[in-house]
Amino acid sequence: MTEKTISDIGEFGLIKLISHDLIYRPEFVKIGPGDDGAVYSIPDGFDQVISTDTMVEGIHFTSVTMSAYDVGWKLCASNFSDMAAMGADPIGFVISAAFPEKLYTSWVERCYEGIRDCCKEYRVNLLGGDMTGSVSGIIMTGTVVGIVPKDTAVRRSGARRGDVVFVTGHPGDSAGGLYALLHENKEYSGLIEKHKHPRPQIEWGTLLREAGASSLNDISDGISREVNEIAEASGVSIKIDKSSIPVSAEALEYGRKAGIDPLSWALDGGEDYELIGTISKEDFEKVKNRPGIKEIGVVTDKPGKGVFLKQEGHLELLEVHGYDHFEK
Repeated sequence: MTEKTISDIGEFGLIKLISHDLIYRPEFVKIGPGDDGAVYSIPDGFDQVISTDTMVEGIHFTSVTMSAYDVGWKLCASNFSDMAAMGADPIGFVISAAFPEKLYTSWVERCYEGIRDCCKEYRVNLLGGDMTGSVSGIIMTGTVVGIVPKDTAVRRSGARRGDVVFVTGHPGDSAGGLYALLHENKEYSGLIEKHKHPRPQIEWGTLLREAGASSLNDISDGISREVNEIAEASGVSIKIDKSSIPVSAEALEYGRKAGIDPLSWALDGGEDYELIGTISKEDFEKVKNRPGIKEIGVVTDKPGKGVFLKQEGHLELLEVHGYDHFEK
């Protein structure tokens, strides 16, 4: 049987095909998908948080690195991670998609399976969106709305002298997974899974907000970029101990075999969607014994503004080498 393309069923046929199993927290929804706009409510005593992220074929994914399901999952995960970095709980999601007319409808169905699975796991309502044609590949933009107790959202700009610098998880696994995919090495399936299906650290975001984190950022573009953003926004200097950055055993092994320092994946890779941030020494006591968090540095005012990497007893400026869409 010949597989159908989008042009065979049209825009509204495609919308009908994917419009099912969309609501996972009905208590927030007054009017769901199907009207010109969705209507949702938030509890008293909460602020709303909103963020958006886009995935473009050829930049964020190719058919070599990600399946349709993976694209859908990652679109959600990258957006939900922004909520985690604010200490917020994502509750609603809308998607704007541009598809080539010759794209198989099965690709779109699988993509929305990934979207639904991620929304279901993190209990985020899929409230609708927009769909249009594209002459330059697949483009998908997600916009997420979340809630956080009033006046408690965690910003990048709150780091204070003496604060502990921490990270969650194992930054660099996603970049290692991408390297494995591009080199057709299926041996390192754990790293590949981290790249294809990253986990937004929503629970950690809430725990760290409640513990008193002074700043947070999610690791979408590598530690070097994210920690520099915190230092710049807060007007402080930060010292990072390179030997303290937690690298997974799988990344260490693969890096050794590939002749690559896996710390370069952690510092400059990105798309881990772990959290990096700062917290007072006293407040860090509340979370430091939980598995999955590691102290990697300290906020200071010396030797000057910026981020400095300590390795082998020496300090050197940690320059930003994370991904930049417009950097030549």
